[in-house]
Amino acid sequence: MSPLRGLHAALGVLLCVLVSVRMVRFPLLSMQLPHLLIGLLLASRRLPLLISSLILFWIAFYAGNIPSDDWQANHAWKACSTGSFLAALVGCCWKSWQSNTGRFIFVVVLAAIARVVMVLSPMAIAEDIFPRYNVGNETIVETPWLRKQLCSSSQAQQAVLCGPISPLSWEEAENRAAWTLEQMTDEECHMLMQGVGWISIPRWLPSPLPALPKLGYYMGNLPPLPRLGVPPLKLHDAGNGFRNMPGGQGKLGSTIMWPCSLAFGATWNTHLVKEVAGAIGREYRGKGANVILGPSVQVQRVASNGRNFEYMAGEDPYLGAKLSEAYVIGVQAEGVIACLKHFAFNEQETHRTYGSSVVDERTAWELYYPPFEAGVAAGAGSVMCSYNKVNGTYACANEELLRRDLKQKMGFRGFVMTDWWALHNSVDTSVVRGLDMEMPGAGGDTFFYPEALQTMEESQAGDFKGYGVNRSAVYRDPARRILSAAHKMRLFEMPSCTPGQDCVAAIFSDQRSPEAEDLARRTVAESIVLLKNEAVLPLKNVKRLALIGEPWVAPSRGTDEVGMMGDYYSGGGSGHCYIPPENFTTPFTSISERAKDLGIAVSSSLTNNITEALAAIQDADAVVVLGATTAEESRDRESLHLDNGADDLINAIAKEGKPVIVLMQVPGTIMVPWKDEVAAVALMFLGGEFTGNAWASLLFGDFSPSGRLPIMLPTHENHTIPPSTELDAVYGEGLFTSYRASGNFAAFPFGHGLSYTEFAFDPPKQSEGCQARICVETRVTNTGSRNGAEVVQAYVEFPPEANEPKLVLRGFQKTKILEPGASETVSMSLTSRDLSVYLDGWKLQHSIKLHIGASSADLRHTMSLSV
Repeated sequence: MSPLRGLHAALGVLLCVLVSVRMVRFPLLSMQLPHLLIGLLLASRRLPLLISSLILFWIAFYAGNIPSDDWQANHAWKACSTGSFLAALVGCCWKSWQSNTGRFIFVVVLAAIARVVMVLSPMAIAEDIFPRYNVGNETIVETPWLRKQLCSSSQAQQAVLCGPISPLSWEEAENRAAWTLEQMTDEECHMLMQGVGWISIPRWLPSPLPALPKLGYYMGNLPPLPRLGVPPLKLHDAGNGFRNMPGGQGKLGSTIMWPCSLAFGATWNTHLVKEVAGAIGREYRGKGANVILGPSVQVQRVASNGRNFEYMAGEDPYLGAKLSEAYVIGVQAEGVIACLKHFAFNEQETHRTYGSSVVDERTAWELYYPPFEAGVAAGAGSVMCSYNKVNGTYACANEELLRRDLKQKMGFRGFVMTDWWALHNSVDTSVVRGLDMEMPGAGGDTFFYPEALQTMEESQAGDFKGYGVNRSAVYRDPARRILSAAHKMRLFEMPSCTPGQDCVAAIFSDQRSPEAEDLARRTVAESIVLLKNEAVLPLKNVKRLALIGEPWVAPSRGTDEVGMMGDYYSGGGSGHCYIPPENFTTPFTSISERAKDLGIAVSSSLTNNITEALAAIQDADAVVVLGATTAEESRDRESLHLDNGADDLINAIAKEGKPVIVLMQVPGTIMVPWKDEVAAVALMFLGGEFTGNAWASLLFGDFSPSGRLPIMLPTHENHTIPPSTELDAVYGEGLFTSYRASGNFAAFPFGHGLSYTEFAFDPPKQSEGCQARICVETRVTNTGSRNGAEVVQAYVEFPPEANEPKLVLRGFQKTKILEPGASETVSMSLTSRDLSVYLDGWKLQHSIKLHIGASSADLRHTMSLSV
């Protein structure tokens, strides 16, 4: 028995080492400290053999689900998991024959293992629980290869979608939905209101979720109703593209890891965002999904919000509105329903499941609602309500939020779903107040059981104010809205796999294409914001280049079903994407290979160690430091600085007198205390799998950067709004956030970005024949020596009595790529809404100033206008 106890102790030591390393890199003490204590107990050899064996069973589960940091760590965790399981099994078997009690306990353990296998087996083996939607028809998996093969043949429309669809009007969709609804039973209506396809996990199993999806199912699922031709709805996460399915239920690297949504905001390019949304929609459709849980369109308030990388609006409602509209149109043209999220005022992760956002009406309508309004106007089929409370009432049962503001005032005609486990109210205090669907429909805190829905409908229960819907219609309103959205997107006319065995092939299919990869490369390149450049970029006359910093070789990390961790390419949480190591190219590899082709020698220090870095740069003509940090769902960022002492590293290198270029991969706001000490600074918001390719293209001048900041970078963290530690997060600053706040606290202002060329703006003039309230045009000329594109920005200054911020963005347009000396006339249309402020309703302002420039702090021309 002594060798067995020694093996147990060795595994305890191994666990302690692995957890300790993990705590240093990812200090989540509440999750990791208990496992460290367990390892210490096991290593002490003071526990009875049976207890040690049971602890090893726990470790086998835990260690087997840790995402790999690198090749060595991955093998270490797997060794810990496998060794723990085998040692536990041997230990239990040995002990079981020592006494009657031991034999009894061993039988109990075997029964527990059998219970676990019964619960988890459907996650490894697909099963059918629904009647098949396409009865008698073989489901064809639409891949880029198949699309290319069939779209020139007459059979194409029977198998794949060859081009964008034209969604039905809401009027036509609702007419069709009304007919379908008339044929449906109460039970069938209720089947559309609660997610299915997830397995509840026993609370004592080591899982962060109370349930997980079965194999062949998506992150959200609604069953088909073949009798009426109602297709299944298959909902899936969307932070950086098609989310890797939990538990290895899919092929890693089979879709693009796109740049994060905030990177889309940095492009300031509605045409590009629409194109990218279409490409993402094709991937989703190929994977069998027909609802994308995006776009995330919230306007950022708290700089350290852990999910800011998901929000394409950045810090501005007008920018967010234009990009929201483009994304919805692009993705829904591919037959995939868009879901606007998170509605509303979900501006921090701290206390996100029980805190209350206290917001006044003017702040809501002017600052935080516009991106949702624009998505609704573009025809979005669904909206996701958020975890938090709004003015004291949970968002998913908030009648003023869902019925009055969203459905009545904004005119939203699709359906509202919960965020996963965001419902805290019974059916008679949520359905009647505007909620249509509960997701995922399993695990704790689940309410929309068919029996509860039927009882509510039969008793006509529920206390609500109405806001445009009467009691006779309220109980079937959810089914009507869900059917309307499905009809609008023509899902009734499209082939669709049924969740379960039918969808396995689609989920595992390869949806990558050269066209999508090229688009992803172009998108991340266009999102890069060049913040500073003292004539050192693009690199020229450089024979020796030093690459400094740990992030140069940072891996793409998989969260799998455990944890919410992000990496330097994709933020953490429900939208995280992962590319396996064999398919992933680090920035170091990209730059090194490019430098080798150009005959440039590369030295490096791939840590943040200052001594090693100073040694590596001695013979370099230029130094490129890569700094990074990441963020994740469920917690706010603890710091707005680069990871692992990068600020000190940059300061130390800058003192050596060599040209220093700082590149940053970040999820949002970042501090740049060293900006005056370096020659160039460029920023990328978590850029996805082609990050390295984009950095290489920037450094060596393949393109002229055209990204612009969708946020302001402040001079100090004190100039940001921190997450509220109180249960009430009071939006007391109102409209005065970001560049709209008084005082000049910008290290780099909102809208800022440099190019490798220069642009001149002609004085703007009002154009005639305008369909909007006011149209203004200006001529932009490339006055430099390189090709490039400029973003023209229009800011309105309202009269003082309006009590508005000094400047508010009300127009922008990105030019095409202009050759040196070439010009383009840029026109911007300002609607009545653009020229109004919210004072108990929208009030048109009749006298304004319009500022035209290249950022909120670089205003080239001003004109006074009478409306």
